[in-house]
Amino acid sequence: MHKKRPAASRFVLWAAGVAALGFVIYLGLNKGVFKKGLGTFPEMNVLLFTLDTTRADHLGCYGYPNARTPNIDGLAADGVLFKNTTAQAPLTLPSHSSIFTGTYPFIHGVKDNGGFYLGPEKITLAELLQKKGWATSAFVGAFVLDSRWGLNQGFDYYYDNFDFAKYKKISLDSVQREGGEVTKAFFDWFKTNGDRRFFSWIHFYDPHTPYEPPEPYKSEYAGRPWGLYDGEIAYVDTLIGKVLESLREKGILDKTIIIIAADHGESLGEHGETSHAFFIYDATVSVPLILKLPGANVKAKVIEAQVENIDIMPTLLDLLGITVPNEVQGRSLVSLLSGSRFETDKMAYSENYYPRYHYGWSELKSLRTVRYQYIQAPRPELYDIVRDPMERTNIFGQSGSLAERFIKEMKRIQEHSPAPGDESKAPRQLDNDTLEKLRALGYVGGFTSSARLSRSAGLADPKDKIHLYNRIKQAEGDSADREYDEALKKISEVIDEDPGIMEARQVRGQIYIELDRFEEAVGECRAALEIDPEYGAAIFTMAQAYRKLKKPDEAAAGFRRLIQLDPKDPKPYMHLGEISIDVEDFDSAISHFEKAIAVDPEHSAVAHNLLGSAYLEKKMLEPAEREIRRSLEMRAQMPDAHYNLGLLHEEKGDLQSAADEYRKEIEIHPAAYPAYFNLALLFAKTGDRQGEIENLKEAVKANLKFARGYLFLAKAYLDRNENFDEAIRLALKGLELEPEAESAPLGHYVLADIYNRLGRLSEYRAELEKSQALEARIRKR
Repeated sequence: MHKKRPAASRFVLWAAGVAALGFVIYLGLNKGVFKKGLGTFPEMNVLLFTLDTTRADHLGCYGYPNARTPNIDGLAADGVLFKNTTAQAPLTLPSHSSIFTGTYPFIHGVKDNGGFYLGPEKITLAELLQKKGWATSAFVGAFVLDSRWGLNQGFDYYYDNFDFAKYKKISLDSVQREGGEVTKAFFDWFKTNGDRRFFSWIHFYDPHTPYEPPEPYKSEYAGRPWGLYDGEIAYVDTLIGKVLESLREKGILDKTIIIIAADHGESLGEHGETSHAFFIYDATVSVPLILKLPGANVKAKVIEAQVENIDIMPTLLDLLGITVPNEVQGRSLVSLLSGSRFETDKMAYSENYYPRYHYGWSELKSLRTVRYQYIQAPRPELYDIVRDPMERTNIFGQSGSLAERFIKEMKRIQEHSPAPGDESKAPRQLDNDTLEKLRALGYVGGFTSSARLSRSAGLADPKDKIHLYNRIKQAEGDSADREYDEALKKISEVIDEDPGIMEARQVRGQIYIELDRFEEAVGECRAALEIDPEYGAAIFTMAQAYRKLKKPDEAAAGFRRLIQLDPKDPKPYMHLGEISIDVEDFDSAISHFEKAIAVDPEHSAVAHNLLGSAYLEKKMLEPAEREIRRSLEMRAQMPDAHYNLGLLHEEKGDLQSAADEYRKEIEIHPAAYPAYFNLALLFAKTGDRQGEIENLKEAVKANLKFARGYLFLAKAYLDRNENFDEAIRLALKGLELEPEAESAPLGHYVLADIYNRLGRLSEYRAELEKSQALEARIRKR
């Protein structure tokens, strides 16, 4: 059982007229020492730490007894701790977008991780400081904050640089880096930029799942309730201490404004949710906020008033003497710091569209005060978070006037939301011919996503679906571990209970692909797209299934549909390029890869390599070599790049250089079976049959389903007039794997030749006939 959270507020005073309504009035009862009239700090550096997935109540300065966070606690002791801070979303990208723009998600438009982009028209904190002369830098720990999503606006240097080759699975959650790598990047930048007035943002993703802190934190915290989560936070605290020490050594710590914030929290089992992203109870949206000003302007101050993450931007601008843009909805907290302003009935807004976009259930919205939390849902919720900090007793039906106050405020906020159609991602409109073609292929259902998403009535309440959500996540985990039967069992149970969950359909479709059940995968994705025809994950999976079915036109239609929905995503262009190579349309392949590079030049190493391979197919050796080497410049261990250079050298007639490149490919990627195969063919050209056989053996060892490798190995034994039994076994294995492949006639010819030499004439004639019939079928294709 998770330890009870500390009460949200202990220093409140009731005014008689307001007490009847149940609202807390903040009357400035904050402990601490502060200097009246803070003034501005126009020459100060600014250092912003954002701690991903960090609950306020798991830090020592917020009363957590199991924490070891001395550096964060020290900043709180020397600065200002905001006791009641609310994040605007329980998701990384929307929440950071609110921090940097000072606006709610329905204003900046980023409502989910992935598929949403912070538009260039939005004004960010970094842009404003950059214009005023600050050197700006960012160092992020996860792909979910990659520059492609738009948060790099205003940063002179934005360290994302994720190497996708390290990861078996590419997803927003899986592509991350340890905090030590993040701080190293900061120190590298700081060495040459620390003498300038700077604004730096350091993002630590470590407290996010999976909880895998390095030693000694792993051993120290193992065995405790949620101990490894606490261990991750303790590790991050140590890294923060190292950064602070670097500023101290340079003599600029007292010239730097420091902020500790978090994008969202973590449920840790509360309300049935293990991690975050699904609910917006305090566990996922009540976050730490600590401000340390230079010198002793404000020290050891605890502010009980309700504040929000959107207040960070205007507060910093106010402290630095910079005008706050009109569109900013957050409010400067400087008057709270100086004690010149009292907070009355402040309400903090949060929202979560994840249940809606992924599962077709209702979105959630909340308003929080120091005393109460209201959640707008199909079954509304209201909690007294002072008396009930775990939010277990819903008092919505017991407090009519209080509930009505929250309802009216929520309506007022929603009136400021862009309308109508704000709930839709609003992709470009389709012409009728395209629409009919996509509908015929199953990529478009019978109604539009915009219509579905523009209504809330009738959508399921997420709290009634948490058990299904957890089951889906378990199935995804089993699938990632290649336990496909167990994954299929779990996801099928979910669909049996609720056939309308689009993500469950897509997950089952992906499992079917792993099981080579491609037609069933298409069927599952069609069912998902009947629910939401703009659900990109289902479109992507269905296009993959069509490609596996060797239906390139159908697959290409799906990837083109994805481009319509999200023109900034390079993946569909990449897949279209690969499909074009499959059908030997190399001009189209070149065009698609060039578009992928244009869309995302920073992460285009794979696209450059594939572009080089397309040029190679056209015998355009100079641009081919240029692109392949560009790929290796971007990623020294790029898979297939040295293999492609080997092909290029073979085209030039330089067999020794080709062999060297194939060996480099094998050295970097020991499972590179095509490199073994081509190296074997080079040995055959020089008459080295033993070298040929050894490399063919390695090829089939690296890929047990490499049919062509088995056939060529069988022929190599035949050419040496030895080991006929093994040659027969290998030829039969290759034919079993790909009986209709273009190389399959070779297998029949090898068998015929061996049977002829062994005097097995009837078998010889049978294999000869099979080879001739197969060749005739191949010619007709």
